[in-house]
Amino acid sequence: MTIRIRWAAIGGKGDPMWRWSGVLYSYIAPGGKEILYIGKAAGATSTVRSRWNADDKAGFWRDLERERGIFSHAVAVGEINVGPGGRLTRELLADLESLLIKWEQPWGNIQGRRKRNFSRPGMEVRCSGDWPGRKQYWDGEE
Repeated sequence: MTIRIRWAAIGGKGDPMWRWSGVLYSYIAPGGKEILYIGKAAGATSTVRSRWNADDKAGFWRDLERERGIFSHAVAVGEINVGPGGRLTRELLADLESLLIKWEQPWGNIQGRRKRNFSRPGMEVRCSGDWPGRKQYWDGEE
C-alpha cells in the first residue's frame, strides 16, 4: 500500500487549511529545516486550528520558547491520498502520524518518539510539497 501526503504551508490567519480535518499537520522551525511537532486533526470538531489552540498544547508552546528559544514557526498541512480503493480512517491517520514521528523524531513529540503502537508492514508513505523531512517512509523497517 502506497500513501501519498502532499504538504502545504499555511499562508496566514485566513487560510482555509486552518479549517481542515482528516489531515496531518506539522510545526516547522524558522528556516524551514526542522520539524518541531507532527500531529493529526481528525473528526468533525478537530481542525488544524483547534489543535493549534488546544489546551494540551500550552506546555509545548511554553517549552518551545523556554527550552529552544523559538518564538515563531510555520504550520504545514498534509493532505492524504490513500489511492484507488483506499479509505482514510481515524486508525490509518493515527498510523501515519506515528510512522512519521518514528522516522523524524520531532522535538515536541516526546511520547511518540519512544514507542510506536501501530504497525502496517508493507505500507509506504511518500511526502511531497512543503515538507522538510524525508520523502519516503516504510513501515516495518528500521
